[in-house]
Amino acid sequence: MIKSILIAIIGLGVLFSVQAAVAEEELPLPEGKNIKEWESISAALVAEKRFSEAIIYLDKILEQEPDNLKALTNKAGLLAQLGNFSKSLSLSNKVLDIEPDRISALTNKAIALKMLGEYEKSYQIFTKILTIDPDNEKVKKSRAILLSGTPTISTNESEYLIHVMVTIRDENKNLVAVAESSNARYLPSQYTEMIWKKLDKDGRIKHLEGIEMYTETQKMNFLYEPPHYLGLITMDRNQSEHLISIFEVFLPMIEVADTETATAQWTIIKK
Repeated sequence: MIKSILIAIIGLGVLFSVQAAVAEEELPLPEGKNIKEWESISAALVAEKRFSEAIIYLDKILEQEPDNLKALTNKAGLLAQLGNFSKSLSLSNKVLDIEPDRISALTNKAIALKMLGEYEKSYQIFTKILTIDPDNEKVKKSRAILLSGTPTISTNESEYLIHVMVTIRDENKNLVAVAESSNARYLPSQYTEMIWKKLDKDGRIKHLEGIEMYTETQKMNFLYEPPHYLGLITMDRNQSEHLISIFEVFLPMIEVADTETATAQWTIIKK
């Protein structure tokens, strides 16, 4: 009996050792003798998502040709995949010092800046790409995603003053409630400035004694089943199927019945 138990324990030990060896085993790297072969090997490793190993072959290329723009750009992209955004940004800048309009390097730079929290700089790079390639739908979508995810900031000590008044009426248009707030935030971006300039161009901005004023009436649409609650009012724009909040106002939470309607009256002043 004891002998049988010992044999079982030894067997488990051997099995565990084999499993551990298999888990630690690394796939052998292919060999290459010149830049063309190293490029092919790196591309094959990328296809297998073996990014760190692909970089080994890009480094071989860069040892021979330190300014090889393709290798530098590909390495920057792989470093971004691996989460090393600072190094990725540095390599992209090196490429762009040599070729300022290289779209692949600009794209890598925009992504790295976004992941480093430099949202506005990332927006500017995506915008630059679109001046070079206006029909680049992938970049348009990436820029829209960036804007939709860019944090808004308080209008306190900014050039904007925002006031919203919400009016709620019943099915007979009788007044039910009124709520007002100036607790506002805005998108700190050139995109906001672009929207404001477009409103001005369309004649929707009033110029009064050194200030600019915009007003808009917004009917609230509820997407979900009742009960409905209002606590945040946003002024959005749709870009590449993504909603971008340009202005936001926080209200005391209000419940709106299914038979009631809510209307928001915006007043935005730019000093």
